[in-house]
Amino acid sequence: METATPSSQPASAIDAPEFNHRVTLQCGRHVSFADVGDSRGFPVLFLLGMQGHRYHSFLFSTLAHRHGIRLICIDRPGYGLSDDVASPDGAIPHPIAFVYVVEQLLAFLAIEQCGLMAQSAGCIYALALAAQPSLAARLVQPIMLVAPWVGIENPHMPSYVKAATYCPMALISTAITLIGASMSLAPYMMGLTRVVTPMGSATDNTDDDEAPLVAQDDPSHMPLLVGDFLPRIQAEPHNGHHDALLCLGKTSLGVGFTLDQIHASVHVFHGDKDALVPLSAAKTFVAQLPQAKLDVIQDGTHMILLEERVVDKVFQALADAVHASGVSMDTEDCPDTVSNS
Repeated sequence: METATPSSQPASAIDAPEFNHRVTLQCGRHVSFADVGDSRGFPVLFLLGMQGHRYHSFLFSTLAHRHGIRLICIDRPGYGLSDDVASPDGAIPHPIAFVYVVEQLLAFLAIEQCGLMAQSAGCIYALALAAQPSLAARLVQPIMLVAPWVGIENPHMPSYVKAATYCPMALISTAITLIGASMSLAPYMMGLTRVVTPMGSATDNTDDDEAPLVAQDDPSHMPLLVGDFLPRIQAEPHNGHHDALLCLGKTSLGVGFTLDQIHASVHVFHGDKDALVPLSAAKTFVAQLPQAKLDVIQDGTHMILLEERVVDKVFQALADAVHASGVSMDTEDCPDTVSNS
């Protein structure tokens, strides 16, 4: 396994190997991912939404460890250092092509069973995985969807979002930019604080945001300046344009599955103040899934993934699901399949 080469900037937490895994799959494609949290915990695949990047897993690493979760945050196709999966003849929908990537990655990592969580546009790809019976059988259920994108055809989606689908192609880039800004984590992070620390990193220095208390002997938990963190993410490729086209229903092949194909159980976490995907749209979405429950997050927006109370709740639900399934949370007896060279 390769380790993605960090930039020439001074070392920071996200230069740590766990945030920079990159592998070559059997098919020849490259996939980059972060592997954080409890290295001997139960593996959970994590798919972020538009302009999501493996470095965002820095925010969740400490909380994942607390819940005994090995969080594998995959750069979806065209993001970070992951190759795109667009088929030469354009015959395979993007989310379905991603299924084969995940199957090969799980084989490479020797993972037989895992959990699955996703956010916003990443939920499309998570459902594509769940729609495949062979993969669904390997997932500890329910699948956790945080503020999912529910599809432009949902009757309760806002009129301004639906209007974007009717834009002439000459204007679609502007519409995509606006939709992308609403779904990206980056602008919301800019408004949080000048310093980024993992959720769950308690601090006694409440009067000094720039000196949070962290584990000083663990470089992967060092605080990061937002001004350093976001440019590092933005320096690598992203596939936001395709994500937006997919979300707006502007790709010729669509998503490659229908909701009635999802027989895995699903747990949706959705904010009651989500302006991009209103709660009414989320309720319709949940009703269309054969086995789904809705957890309404009070005062939550589309960016509830940035709230520690929500992530803690999702991780606890994952841990509870693993315990209920009878699968061990501790993989201590499993071989160490993740190495860096």
